[in-house]
Amino acid sequence: MQTLFVFFFIIIGIIFGVWKNWKQFYPTLLFWIIGNLLYESLLYNHRVWEFHPVGIDHYFLPTHPIISMAIAFLVYPFVIVVYLGRFPKSLINKIFWIICWALLFQVVEMVLYYYQSITHHFGWSLLWSFIFNLVTFLLLAFHRWKPWVAFLFSIFFIVFLFIIFQPPIPT
Repeated sequence: MQTLFVFFFIIIGIIFGVWKNWKQFYPTLLFWIIGNLLYESLLYNHRVWEFHPVGIDHYFLPTHPIISMAIAFLVYPFVIVVYLGRFPKSLINKIFWIICWALLFQVVEMVLYYYQSITHHFGWSLLWSFIFNLVTFLLLAFHRWKPWVAFLFSIFFIVFLFIIFQPPIPT
């Protein structure tokens, strides 16, 4: 299941990505990947969501860490060139664009959830995933133009999530 979505986003990126500007998007891509890697390392023993191989995933993406790395290093680069490459100019269209991408990721997660390719733990839910997706795509937009705003807001959001879900602090 995850393998199909990796290919889906690669195809979307190839068709709709603005590849001539990939160097401009690279710092934001790194910001996104680092956020993912922080989640994976800080919450290694207390994941609020966890990926599971389904179907052909057993051959290509057999474990949560490998699925997560495929998402970070294959999906994110192909998404970022579409998301930032086609980012609208007017405020209403920007808001619509952020919501559309959050909804797209939400639909993907709902399919994965239905097929048990993702599970939620410690109070996480599809609603929290949608909020997380909205914040993620908002932060990516901010990072592209004002990285310090994205970093600051990320810190506040991480603290907020730690307060809500109370994972053990890694030692």
